[in-house]
Amino acid sequence: MSRSARPPGATGLTLLDARWKWFALLFAVWTLLALLSVAQTAMAFSQRGQPIAWGQLFASRFLDWYSCAVFTPAFFWLVRRYPLDETPKRITVPLYLVVSGACAVLKFALQLPIVRLIGGPRTMTLRAVLAQGFLVELMIFWAIIAAIQALELQRKLSRRERVALRLRAQLSEAELELLKGQLRPHFLFNTLNGVASLIHTAPDVADFVVVQLSDLLRASLDHEGAREVPLADELALLDKYLAIMDARFGGRLSIDRAVSAAARSALVPQFLLQPLIENALEHGIGRRAGAGRITIRASVDGADRLRLEVSDDGAGIAGGSVTDEGVGLRNTRQRLERLYGHRQSLALSPIPGGGTLVVVEMPLCRA
Repeated sequence: MSRSARPPGATGLTLLDARWKWFALLFAVWTLLALLSVAQTAMAFSQRGQPIAWGQLFASRFLDWYSCAVFTPAFFWLVRRYPLDETPKRITVPLYLVVSGACAVLKFALQLPIVRLIGGPRTMTLRAVLAQGFLVELMIFWAIIAAIQALELQRKLSRRERVALRLRAQLSEAELELLKGQLRPHFLFNTLNGVASLIHTAPDVADFVVVQLSDLLRASLDHEGAREVPLADELALLDKYLAIMDARFGGRLSIDRAVSAAARSALVPQFLLQPLIENALEHGIGRRAGAGRITIRASVDGADRLRLEVSDDGAGIAGGSVTDEGVGLRNTRQRLERLYGHRQSLALSPIPGGGTLVVVEMPLCRA
């Protein structure tokens, strides 16, 4: 549901639900502790051969533990208001001692009248109760504070991890947009250089190229902001680019395609194929005379891999290896790494007899 479509009060209800879940969890924890205390006391009575008054036993044990539970919200407030990892120890340690001690005294002061009502000894005084159980109660409260402190540290760590992941995702998104933005000026400058060379020798062709360039740039905006587009849309965009290149090369360019039906719906980074084709034209076919052929293949390899191939019959790789990639190839490699990490690959290899083969493999994703 979008933010604008969220019903009024939905945020408040969500917060209320979360608080009720916490209340239910704390109630369950204190109830479990009370039941364990009942079991422990019952076993002690049984070992000594004493009769067990179950009603009074349950009442006294649950009263003892539930009277501790009422201070849990105060301890949560204390830990959040004065966290140990953010507040100087000279403040937190004395403060925690004073608050926990005051809560222990208050617990016995509240508990004592109720104990008398449910059949406890009426001669028991607050001083006697404190002398008997103050230190034990204090240690219980310190254990509660320590548990809350651990929960708060875990909550802060989880929140920081979420913020770090969000910032990392935003940084990755910005890097992808920057890399994608680098392609357009690079491609645009190369195309305009071609137009400049055609204006005086073939003005009609130059006019055709400018119109095709306008259509190409307009079509590229249809998926503005999208990381990936269906391969069918990428091929449609590529057709407009190939029309420009065919005009530049004077009709001596041939394109073969072998794209499987399963691959057409696969998602690929926008402007993935254009720099690969441009590389084949500028560094392969453009470096020799005569007609040239580029072959584009796309297939699904297994159940989870997409394989793309761009090959040409041009001049090939000098020396049989690539030592300096151009802007387009380097940019494409970086975009693939940002999007897919180690699950992708881009490899160039010479074709025996002349030409270059570029193979891109990536995870198979569908819209």
